[in-house]
Amino acid sequence: MRVLLSRDFLTALVLLAVGAVFSADGGAEIKDWIFPLLATYVVFGIAVALLGLVAFRAVTGRLKDVIQLTPEDRVAYFDVLVFFLVVLAYVFVLYGLGFWLASLLMLSLTSVYLTLDKTRTNLALAVVVPLAACIAAYFIFTHVFYVPFPEATWWRGLGLG
Repeated sequence: MRVLLSRDFLTALVLLAVGAVFSADGGAEIKDWIFPLLATYVVFGIAVALLGLVAFRAVTGRLKDVIQLTPEDRVAYFDVLVFFLVVLAYVFVLYGLGFWLASLLMLSLTSVYLTLDKTRTNLALAVVVPLAACIAAYFIFTHVFYVPFPEATWWRGLGLG
């Protein structure tokens, strides 16, 4: 039972699940699937290596990395949960709001939430830095690399898009 509480074992299971989800369909052309497929193989490789490490440690009796929830860790776990929920919401509103507005909102919300000292200056920086990053990424990806991004679908229903 102690093996099931190992951080490496749980990480390997999560990586196997992520790899399984992203190995579903890469596209028809080589440029559509070569990078995602390579990244998926890397994720699977790391998961297999972690499973091998857990098995080796279990056989040799040196399995000591057991997950324990201490009161100090609860704040960090709650922050991870909030970040996960924000990213999940981002995935759901991405096509409705469009890539750039959804990304700006996600980055700003997480930046404001994760700011420890919530002074007026820090909160302004938590909004300005994601705005500048989104503007810079917009020009780089659309005008230098010519990457297509999802457009907003909710604005079309309002007559704005």
